[in-house]
Amino acid sequence: MGKALTPQPPAWIIEALADDDRDSAQAVIDLLIDHNAPFLGRPGVQRFRRAVFDAQRRIVGGLLGEFRTHWLHVDILVLDKSLRGSGIGRALIEQAEAAARERGCLGLWLDTFVFQAPDFYEHLGFMRFGTIENFHDGQARYFYLKRF
Repeated sequence: MGKALTPQPPAWIIEALADDDRDSAQAVIDLLIDHNAPFLGRPGVQRFRRAVFDAQRRIVGGLLGEFRTHWLHVDILVLDKSLRGSGIGRALIEQAEAAARERGCLGLWLDTFVFQAPDFYEHLGFMRFGTIENFHDGQARYFYLKRF
């Protein structure tokens, strides 16, 4: 009779990372960067951040983004209700565009919900390239880009 097989533990394990485990998270990111490098180069991620302050130095808006892989991704653009339509949002996008052009980026991209600012982005020349209908509770999520 043949030798009995002993069960072996798996060669890999999947486990959750702690929120503060930056080294392991960076190792995952590095794997993707290494895979993408022959196709996209090795662009570093740098932040682009602007805040809008009122006369009392309270933050009443801002734009947060990151330069990633030859594009500036706008993560957040928000203004207090009282400032909407004032031109400050346009100014923030213009600053983002100028910074992206200086770095040789191909353009900006972002996402917004149907109840947020799709008309604003379209007015500034952004083109919708994707939609997730009924993202949550009947609300659509739109994806926009503006290529230089």
